[in-house]
Amino acid sequence: MPTIERLNLEVLGDRVRQRRKARQLSQQEVAALMHIPQSWISDVENGKRLHVEADTIYRCCRALGCSLDYLTGLSDTPTPAAKRSRPRKATVG
Repeated sequence: MPTIERLNLEVLGDRVRQRRKARQLSQQEVAALMHIPQSWISDVENGKRLHVEADTIYRCCRALGCSLDYLTGLSDTPTPAAKRSRPRKATVG
């Protein structure tokens, strides 16, 4: 998995816009889901934010139904693959 030293806010903005449009949401709708001003969404999408708090990115992921890895550019898949459940081992009693 690739590593990042600093969050690329251009990638974040592009991914937020792509995911928002894929889910057919307006900036106002996403902002309402996140409980933030619509201008924050606009600023992120247009690369005008100089920093973004982790809590806000988390709320963005929840509102857009995607993973943190996707929004930050660590993955090209919006949602992670479902984990396969492992069979339980019998306990020795």
